[in-house]
Amino acid sequence: MKTLESIQKTYKVFETLAKIAMILSFIWAGTILIGVLGGIVWQSGGNIVGVPVEYALKLTQTGAVLQMIGVLLGDFVSALTEGLLFLFAHRYFKQELADGTPFTIAGAEQVKSLGIKTIVMPLVAIIISAVIYECFGVTHPGNWDNGTAVVLGIALILFSLILRHGAELREANRK
Repeated sequence: MKTLESIQKTYKVFETLAKIAMILSFIWAGTILIGVLGGIVWQSGGNIVGVPVEYALKLTQTGAVLQMIGVLLGDFVSALTEGLLFLFAHRYFKQELADGTPFTIAGAEQVKSLGIKTIVMPLVAIIISAVIYECFGVTHPGNWDNGTAVVLGIALILFSLILRHGAELREANRK
């Protein structure tokens, strides 16, 4: 039972961390949207407090504001994706703590689903961001490598099999 208590304490820490990361990701996404709205106002000829009019006109004429909006929208997609993944992780940790053990069929299914989402959602976000960047004429400054998400997703799927096996053994011992 001592190991189960350690597992539960660890899950509680991860549940808290996932919640914090989720909140920060959604705040990040909201902040980006405010930036997009500011860019739209700026592009349409409005004034942004603290920006000299001459500078705003120069950026508007060169198309830099549109590129800024494109970059921000691409970043918004990434922030929203991360926030949603942390939300799903938080839900799993919360459910596991309510169950009192990681060895449940429902928990194993949640981890499997999280693994699949961890592979697919960042890939979809990269594709959406690439389309946005192309529409706004922006060159992506970095590497769009999805390898880490794929490896993590596969690890979660394999972990879900271990959890399912543990749940099956637990059910067999009850009989």
